Amino acid sequence: MTFSTHTVSTDWLAKNLNSPDVVIIDCRKSKPGITPPIDFHGKYIEAHIPGAIYVEVDSISDCTTGLPHMMPTAEEFSASMSRLGVADTQTIVLYDEGDLFSAPRVWWMLTSFGAKSVRVLDGGLNAWIAEGKPVQSGEHTRVPSTFNARLVRPVVASAQQVKDAIGKVQIIDARSQARFKAEAPEPRPGLHGGHIPQSLSVPFTELTQEGHMKSPQELKATFERLGVDLNKPVITSCGSGVTAAALAFGLDALGVKDVLLYDGSWAEWGDVNEDFPIETH
Repeated sequence: MTFSTHTVSTDWLAKNLNSPDVVIIDCRKSKPGITPPIDFHGKYIEAHIPGAIYVEVDSISDCTTGLPHMMPTAEEFSASMSRLGVADTQTIVLYDEGDLFSAPRVWWMLTSFGAKSVRVLDGGLNAWIAEGKPVQSGEHTRVPSTFNARLVRPVVASAQQVKDAIGKVQIIDARSQARFKAEAPEPRPGLHGGHIPQSLSVPFTELTQEGHMKSPQELKATFERLGVDLNKPVITSCGSGVTAAALAFGLDALGVKDVLLYDGSWAEWGDVNEDFPIETH
């Protein structure tokens, strides 16, 4: 089952491949801890959905802060999207492998900066290929366009805001439960194990089942089972701000709008810094 305002089916995309109003973006990204990192741009060159451009999250982010892929300014994002040939008035369809690892991060950036219609391909490229739908090779580019980025509302939580929110606002963590409990090492060197005090473990992998996003009923039940009150404000977090966006995506699909994303996430909080308290249980 798909969320009409958040996802599109492979069949819908197949019927709209040649629509001038549809932009398709391949957002596949290598997961942290994989050595060597997967060259998804190379995989894109080998095979991608016809007409799709490739956008790696880092290429449209602020990478000058010492933290990975932070939210850029509206001006920087406008320039990046316009150069890629993406307009804020078009229907933008994003895909990853189908596990909601990286496409929701680009969805979050686009919608935060005012894009009118952004969807994630349900099942991702894996479903597309499994169904025998067409692919093409090589690099596809688009004619430069105009993206007018403006921050619709506050969407990012700072470390201080998160610290102040402990015990007052729900903080949910998209990392694996093993990392949350410090039972598995962090993929980024130099980080402590554990989690933000009183935060909830909501692994982003819980949002999908058999390569597809869960139905609204299943998604609601999942969040509630993991302790999330859908009627209260939420701050999402993860390892570096990528899968935190998957939680934001799932919550938004359920109509939960009072959501901030802690962009620094564990890459910042888990660093050697006594200002940030850590729990491991």
